Amino acid sequence: MRMKMREKFLRIALGTVMTAVIVSGGLTGNTRAYAEVEHGSSPGVLIKTPNDSSDSGSSGSQDSGSSDSGSSSDSSGQYGSATSTNPYIVPAATWVTPVATHGEALYVVLPLVNMFEYNVHNVIVTPELSTSTDEFPFEIDATGFTQKIDTLVGEKEQPDRNKRVQNCVWTFRTRDNVKSGYYKLSYQVTYTDPLNEVQTCTISTYVKTVGLPKYGTTDGYEKDSKLSTPRVIVTGFKTEPAEVQAGEKFLLTLTMKNTSKRTAVDNMELDLTGIVAGKDEASSYAAFLPTSGANSFYVNSIPAGGETELSMEFTAKADLEQKPYVMDIKMNYEDDEANPYEGEANVSIPVHQPARFDTSSPTVEPSSINVGEQSDVMFSIYNTGKTKLYNVTVSMNDPSIDPCLAFVGAIDSGNTGNVDVMVTGVAPTEGDGTIPCVISYEDEAGNVTQTTKEINLFVTEYMEEDYGFEGEEEEQEGMNPTVRNLIIAAAGIIALIVFLVVFFKIRKKRKKAKEEAELRELAEETAEDEKNDNH
Repeated sequence: MRMKMREKFLRIALGTVMTAVIVSGGLTGNTRAYAEVEHGSSPGVLIKTPNDSSDSGSSGSQDSGSSDSGSSSDSSGQYGSATSTNPYIVPAATWVTPVATHGEALYVVLPLVNMFEYNVHNVIVTPELSTSTDEFPFEIDATGFTQKIDTLVGEKEQPDRNKRVQNCVWTFRTRDNVKSGYYKLSYQVTYTDPLNEVQTCTISTYVKTVGLPKYGTTDGYEKDSKLSTPRVIVTGFKTEPAEVQAGEKFLLTLTMKNTSKRTAVDNMELDLTGIVAGKDEASSYAAFLPTSGANSFYVNSIPAGGETELSMEFTAKADLEQKPYVMDIKMNYEDDEANPYEGEANVSIPVHQPARFDTSSPTVEPSSINVGEQSDVMFSIYNTGKTKLYNVTVSMNDPSIDPCLAFVGAIDSGNTGNVDVMVTGVAPTEGDGTIPCVISYEDEAGNVTQTTKEINLFVTEYMEEDYGFEGEEEEQEGMNPTVRNLIIAAAGIIALIVFLVVFFKIRKKRKKAKEEAELRELAEETAEDEKNDNH
């Protein structure tokens, strides 16, 4: 099924190019193109245009076979190859070598596909131009030839490689003095990779040209270049455990694939290096260190189209922040003829840091209030972990108080966030006066974590007291209960003292009056007795 789909896309693209040639008047009755698709390999198409005496130019004496003199029909397949210096941004299997006739216009379609697992963005494709007819077969009749693709989706979003293809299309006019043969077309491609880094690569294709005999021929073939370069790519990786914790060991397993269907790779050496990271300047070494002390692999051979798995144990630095870290992979290998090759790849390994925090003892002032009164709750939150806490909030909710929320914000590692909340009593406390205080925060991935801390606050019903003194002013609302109780006690003591003073004064006064009355009575009796004696 996959083979049929590729052939269908190939025929559609080939029909587009051939239609453009027909419109421009550049297609002769016997012009033919054959596409050989290398199924299952990195996207690429080899186009063969067999030497045929009937494939003539604009005059009967012009023969395409003469334009390809000195080369066999097999060499034309070399001109049809489309290659990329990057194993991830490559030409798709729908690539077809166009045929350009002198003085006529044609479409050049460059299909691109992203072989990476994740999307790449801001893809800029610019053909390399030249004013020399020996280097560039088309007129430079436009102000710019740059094409932009916003996003090339990766395998994770769209597993079907054919559905990930996006085309860049240019309209060129072939120069009148173009030579017959093959011209190499190079495209500079820049893009932003999943790590938000700008990368560049070069894609090379060929175009067959049909020119006038008087301008000669060119084979368009670089004799020193190699037609097919075996590529080794990383098709996937996994870690055990699945979540890599800072300061812990983990096993990294890489899946390596030889994308070539014709050439095996031998004598392969791989070096794995993590980027230098961490906050501790005294220990500025790689984010991941191999537990064995060696970071190299040796692979004897990977057959054409074959895969192999490589595993190595690493330790993640303890002071790493919670984010993905890049592991660079450098490869050196040889083909069947001992030709040396180099390659690079990388994988991104997410590292997790456990979030930790502590709090100071809450200060509740006052610790007992009446309904309608307020109390101030204060404490501090200390970020004792090595990862940042985001959107820290503190909320208190209880039937005895009005619900309240305090936003603290982000707290960096080693920093402190302060909480200061005014709590209003709305109902008498039922129970032991414990009120739950919920502390909530988010990690870098937006995951919410909540922790509950308890505070003690009593809310009582407000009661108006009458101490029997007319005109006494009522106590002000919101007075501290301790002060209020002291005032009440003092007032009671003063009232008692006043009562005792008045009581004793009245008693003393009555006693004195009684004594005076008794003295008067005694004096009167004495006087009366003396009077009786005189008689």
